[in-house]
Amino acid sequence: MLDMSFYAEGQEPHTVEMKEDFFEWLAHTNFSRIGKSHQTVVKIEEEKEELLLIKLDPENRQLLKYFLRDAIILESEKIIENLGDAPSKEDYQKLTYPLKKLHELRRCVENETYQYLQRA
Repeated sequence: MLDMSFYAEGQEPHTVEMKEDFFEWLAHTNFSRIGKSHQTVVKIEEEKEELLLIKLDPENRQLLKYFLRDAIILESEKIIENLGDAPSKEDYQKLTYPLKKLHELRRCVENETYQYLQRA
């Protein structure tokens, strides 16, 4: 499992864990080109840490939202096309996994409490 973390000043980060193939897919999309990582000092609870983070400024946040919403639409269409009338539990879980992760990422990006994103 790989992950992305969202940081808010003074709080524990929220980590989105994902399967390697989903992470690699994201890495080859425009998602990975939005924003630039910079060494940033953040306070996590009472400790200061220097991490390579992307600032979720209004522009980056908006671009990420647009990307995720478009990806959610495309993934929804893919599910409708491939799911069939009586999918097995395994097929259902496999097909809906990317959609669930995209929504989890979208919720974090839209949550203005989070000020930074760590993609790797």
